[in-house]
Amino acid sequence: MTPTVPLFLLLLGLMGAQATLDQRMAAYMAPGLCTTRPTDLVFIIDSSRSVRPSEFEQVKVFLKNVIDGLNVGPNATRVGVVNYASRVKNEVSLKTHRTKAALVRAVSKIEPLSTGTMTGLAIQFALNAAFSEAEGARAKSPDVSKVAIIVTDGRPQDNVKEVAQRARDAGIETFAIGVGRVDMTTLKHMASEPLDDHVDYVESYSVIEKLTKKFQEALCGKMGESPMFAVRGSSKETLVKDK
Repeated sequence: MTPTVPLFLLLLGLMGAQATLDQRMAAYMAPGLCTTRPTDLVFIIDSSRSVRPSEFEQVKVFLKNVIDGLNVGPNATRVGVVNYASRVKNEVSLKTHRTKAALVRAVSKIEPLSTGTMTGLAIQFALNAAFSEAEGARAKSPDVSKVAIIVTDGRPQDNVKEVAQRARDAGIETFAIGVGRVDMTTLKHMASEPLDDHVDYVESYSVIEKLTKKFQEALCGKMGESPMFAVRGSSKETLVKDK
């Protein structure tokens, strides 16, 4: 029976390795324990007159929920918020708030601008200003992700296709979230490829929170560790896609 002892020890070793893997995966998926490589994340939110004040509050709740699942810090995820309508306002700079609590407080204070819908202007502002080193963005590097999440419910009054392409060419991965009667073609012009991963639609602002988990997983998937821990793709059961 002695030949079975090495096999027994081998099985114990394999069980221990699996337990360690399970613990790492559980820690990775646990809320608030997202470990990403350095990421500069900018939310670009539509607050034009078509967005009711109560709906804008729901957008802010969505932002706060996504932020709550991230690893926020100067050497981890830096978060900025650009608010737009006919004009653009840099509500939260990437360099301003370095803690999760401070970010959530800043988002809570954002007020809607309540005019037109100049989405192209907002993307241009993000490209030129929000993602600039002067506003706290890190220098372009393969070790730093640049991510923009656009939330809009209307048809833009300016051109978005060319400026969105310039943003993507600059290395900014762009997600586009459409709400209600949004123009789906415009969303596709704004978003990065593959579109199935970067374009999302919800019927109303009241259900935008359904996307929280998808974006936490997408952002947490930008890890500097083994690809087995990368989470990609949409939570299909919560989304309505335009095919």
